Amino acid sequence: MRLVYGKWLHVSARPTMCSKGANVETHRKQNIHENKKALRARCREIVKGLSPEYIEEASHKIADLLLATDAYKNSNTIFCYMSMGGEPVTDEIIERALEDGKRVGIPLCVGPHEMVVKEYKSGDELARGAFGIREPLAEATEITADEFDLAIVPCVACSKDGRRIGHGAGYYDRFLSVSGFNKIALCFEKLLTDDIPLEDTDVYMDGVATEDAIYGTRWRG
Repeated sequence: MRLVYGKWLHVSARPTMCSKGANVETHRKQNIHENKKALRARCREIVKGLSPEYIEEASHKIADLLLATDAYKNSNTIFCYMSMGGEPVTDEIIERALEDGKRVGIPLCVGPHEMVVKEYKSGDELARGAFGIREPLAEATEITADEFDLAIVPCVACSKDGRRIGHGAGYYDRFLSVSGFNKIALCFEKLLTDDIPLEDTDVYMDGVATEDAIYGTRWRG
């Protein structure tokens, strides 16, 4: 209220610098969210056009390139996602890692946006979990994030400089925030793009493996 010519009038408060800044930040986050949503939609259309033959051949080439890296060879404990339709198939990588005597962890969804990692050994029973993805049983031994030397993660799309967009469920956010291990995303060449918006919580990949090359220069070890 303000007294004007003897009358009390309602006067709207002027926006402060803090409120202006908050509005700008809110608008920025909304733009990023909408851009990610549109990118995921475009990538889903691309994936629909990938033939089974292309996925099989490209997955094999990705595995060959990854398994030849020092980051893989020097790792003792490896995290690897269990692939679902339209993603680079990881079975060959997991089987080879076990043959090479490495300890392998795979994800288990335990709640909305939350996962733990369980040790997987050759022949272990798997069950269909969230989104129909193969998962370890709950009683399997848990491996904590600080035990890993290398993490092999999925993506919807990636850029060559290591920007990654996932499916948006948030399962990998906390896991990838741990900085003590190499992180590599597997991505088909047809899903590489420079048009990937980043939020503050997004984590750069140390490498991006496609059927043509491994991009990125952040490898450690």
